[in-house]
Amino acid sequence: MTGLIILFMIALLAASLLAGSVYTLFLARQQSKTDTERSLEMVPLLIHLPPISDDTAVGGRDARDVVDETISKSQILYNIIASTAEKNRASKLFGQRHITFEIIGQQGFVYFYTAVPVQLVDVVKQAIVSAYPSAALEQVSEPNIFNEAGGAAAVVGGEMVLKKPFAFPIGTYQELKRDALQSVLGSLSSLDKEDGVAVQILVRPAPDGWRKAATSIASKKRKGNYDTKTGLEAIGPFAKQVFTALNKPPEEKKDGGGSSDADLSSLDRSVVEAIEDKTRHPGFEVAIRIVASSNVLQRSQALLQNVVASFALFDAPNKNGFKFEAAKDSQQLANEYILRSFHKRHRKTVLNSVELATIFHFPDQSNLPTSQVTRQESKQVDGPRNIPEQGLLLGYNLFRGAKKPIRLDLQDRQRHMYVVGQTGTGKSTYLENLALQDMLNGDGFAFVDPHGDTVEKLLSMVPKERTEDIIYFSPADMEYPMGLNLFEYNHPDQKDFLIQEALNMLYKLYDPQHQGIMGPRYEHLFRMAALTVMADPAGGTFIDIPKLFRDPAYVKQKLAFVKDQNVIEFWQKEMPQSQRSNEFGEVVSWFVSKFGAFLSNEMMRNIIGQTKSAFDLRDVMDNKKILLVNLSKGRTGELNSKLLGMIFVMKFQAAAMSRATIPEKDRVDFSLYVDEFQNFSTDSFATIMSEARKYHLNLIVANQFTTQLTEEIRDAVFGNMGTIVSFRIGQNDVEALGKYFQPTFDGDDLLRVPNYNTIIRTLVGGVPTQPFSMATLPPLGSPNSNLASALKQLSAAKHGRPRGDIEKEIFARMKTIAPPPPAARPAAAPAAGPWGQPAPAPGTQAPLTAAPNPPTAAPKPAAPNGSFLDEWLQKRQQTPYSPPPNPQAHAHPQGVTQPPRAVAPPAPVQPQPQPTTQAAPSSPQQPAAPEKPKPKKSHSEEHHELVIQPPKHDKPSLDLKNISSDQLDQEEIGQIAQQLKQDLKPKGNKPFLKKKKQTMSPVEIKPNQATPAKEPELPTLPKGPKPVQGHQEADDTIVIDEHGNLTYKEPDA
Repeated sequence: MTGLIILFMIALLAASLLAGSVYTLFLARQQSKTDTERSLEMVPLLIHLPPISDDTAVGGRDARDVVDETISKSQILYNIIASTAEKNRASKLFGQRHITFEIIGQQGFVYFYTAVPVQLVDVVKQAIVSAYPSAALEQVSEPNIFNEAGGAAAVVGGEMVLKKPFAFPIGTYQELKRDALQSVLGSLSSLDKEDGVAVQILVRPAPDGWRKAATSIASKKRKGNYDTKTGLEAIGPFAKQVFTALNKPPEEKKDGGGSSDADLSSLDRSVVEAIEDKTRHPGFEVAIRIVASSNVLQRSQALLQNVVASFALFDAPNKNGFKFEAAKDSQQLANEYILRSFHKRHRKTVLNSVELATIFHFPDQSNLPTSQVTRQESKQVDGPRNIPEQGLLLGYNLFRGAKKPIRLDLQDRQRHMYVVGQTGTGKSTYLENLALQDMLNGDGFAFVDPHGDTVEKLLSMVPKERTEDIIYFSPADMEYPMGLNLFEYNHPDQKDFLIQEALNMLYKLYDPQHQGIMGPRYEHLFRMAALTVMADPAGGTFIDIPKLFRDPAYVKQKLAFVKDQNVIEFWQKEMPQSQRSNEFGEVVSWFVSKFGAFLSNEMMRNIIGQTKSAFDLRDVMDNKKILLVNLSKGRTGELNSKLLGMIFVMKFQAAAMSRATIPEKDRVDFSLYVDEFQNFSTDSFATIMSEARKYHLNLIVANQFTTQLTEEIRDAVFGNMGTIVSFRIGQNDVEALGKYFQPTFDGDDLLRVPNYNTIIRTLVGGVPTQPFSMATLPPLGSPNSNLASALKQLSAAKHGRPRGDIEKEIFARMKTIAPPPPAARPAAAPAAGPWGQPAPAPGTQAPLTAAPNPPTAAPKPAAPNGSFLDEWLQKRQQTPYSPPPNPQAHAHPQGVTQPPRAVAPPAPVQPQPQPTTQAAPSSPQQPAAPEKPKPKKSHSEEHHELVIQPPKHDKPSLDLKNISSDQLDQEEIGQIAQQLKQDLKPKGNKPFLKKKKQTMSPVEIKPNQATPAKEPELPTLPKGPKPVQGHQEADDTIVIDEHGNLTYKEPDA
């Protein structure tokens, strides 16, 4: 019986052992299966470290306090992870789900990763963001650190395990007062592109028993009966009791046995306190795996040694630290690294949240030993929730993995948009995408591009239905230039605005700092000249202005259309007085020199010299057309590009303000894109920003630096622009823009915005939003170069004119039209002066004032009782001939010279009393004085001499200063007689009818045929007829009888 019992017990024991073995094998297989499934469910996430602007401000604080504050943030992360622990049978058997944190060096850079179970992705993201609000996570593919050339043979690694039981803490940041992670990152700073190193930290919440085990060790340590050699107390009370019972009998307890705290040394007491302090924080089972790979084994081993050595900083004297256990099988090591396997043996290493925070956290910039560690350049901030669903798509707001479209509706778009950023950051692509959306939506817009690339690309993406709306303006197309008249207006009220804008434009070009290069005098001359050319119904242009100061006849021609009395008096009174000054010539040269760059430039002359613009900007706006302006500086020139751009901006403002005549509901929205707008902005650009919204002209302007703008325009930008988009900017712009985006973003964020990313502040329903981050769209559309070429030809054919026709028109308008020679008239008005004012009588000084209106010749009265010559004969009889006076009688005092004047032959005038002059004493016996050289003409007199020359004669000339009015009358009669000799052809003495009038036919001068300009000369008069008695004319071929009949006598052979 006893034997049966023994056999039964043996069988039962064997069955129990067999069942235990089977169950153990089942659990092991199930553990392996569970670990594999969990590994395959891990989601890799790339951690974008917070930007520099998120670092803890140091100021005057102790650096150790800053380190404590920086690292302590990560404890929040681990506290949240600890809360994910599950209390169920599976977790007790197979452990909690684990999370990995990885520091990976590859391709010469260092990255931070995390791999999370799919069920815990949202929880971990929230935990990381809670600890580091500016951190961003991005789901990526698995990183690969292995070198193909080295293969598995060049893979080395192992695990870092604790030197002592887990109850003893390692050195933490609270004790070290420094960032020990800096040494780990430093070991990765020497990586080459062919190297790969990974520090993989696997973490999962520890079971509750770890605290009891640690507390037991602390109690034993305090009593002094802790065996440091075996360290079995860490296994658990039950295992310890079994082991002790097998090795030695229990000891008898003695009264007062064991030591107290008073018996402990200060070192042991600190260890006990550290153990007890460790149990106050959440605990985690941890596995730390290090893997290195390169093209050769020796290189991999060197990299591994550097990383292992860096963990020495986590050692705490008399407490705990890490030791390295190398893997025996490199292939198995690689598999465990790839699958992120967390084995049962790893339960021996338990660290609390403080220890984990010391090992893995997000370092600040001061603790990054290498620039290879990648960080966010600028922080990501969530956009507003009430973004409209319709409108212009600006980009996407990326925040914590969420992608939100950012749109701008029409109402908010009318408040304009300002885009700023350095070159190469994506501004042009951003503007291109906005304009392309307008094109596809059927909206009208104009794009002024100083580079030309953007409009060329837009032209190549025009949809079929918008081809007829395209106007492509390119000054480089010199064969078919398109006119752009600066002075063209639709209503007279626009003239003052255009003139003032033209002055602002010239200030921008020649005197941007208002240093006196132009000034009020220049403004006055320009304003009067502009009003003069604009008065012509045929149109006036910018390049017509210099001709007014070169050609007095041109002034007379334009004054015929001027109705403004101030302008008339300027030319007839102010200009004649001004030219007496010795500085007048220099003033004119100073004034006209501002036009030289455009007059001598064939490209510009053919564009702004056309009296009619190729297109009406008001029509472009109202009919939703597309105007693409290519002002490429490389093909047009910087000065020409600026001038044309300013003209376009100015004329768009004028066209928009002309909409005041129609109700606001009928005003069609039109967008004006201006890239590098600081080149085209004048002082009145601030007015456009504040008033264009009323006329539905929506501005989208861009430039590189705010310092390129004047203070007035800069204030207008930040005061009136509803949407401000900032790409990466320079240091000089931080002060201006930083205030606009604070406190959400600071200067470091603005300086480090990545390419094609922005910081934006916009409007939603007319209400400003808080600043937020936005990623711009990639380039939209696909360019078609053949389409662009065809549209250029179509636009040139519709809006351009042949170059030859334009030049012919401009040159004809620029020619000087010579007036006909004056006809003989009785009692005619005095001849006009060079600027349209009446000329002074010979021998007298010019009057100080002139008639307000342009002089016009009085109609010739008909002779009542005689022929045309009867009147002249009657005048001759009333005015007896007087011999020429002594040339010395009217000489100027010694040392005083007067430059000769070029005058036209005077018309017949009524006898008038002449002013008496006192002749200088002279003696007829004295020999004639030698002729003095002519005085040198002043610059102003040379510049303003008459272009029309008086007739020349073969006979000796008289000194105009020394002849009397009587002699001029005699000479004029002689001129008429000479003319009649040529007109009268009958032979013999044939009488003519007394009533028949013979008049001089005026010389016919066709328009656009100018008399070639010659240097002014002293006019010469023909020798006058000799006086005879009665009615007999002293001439060898013309005879007047006693009855007043005129006969022609053949000269004697």
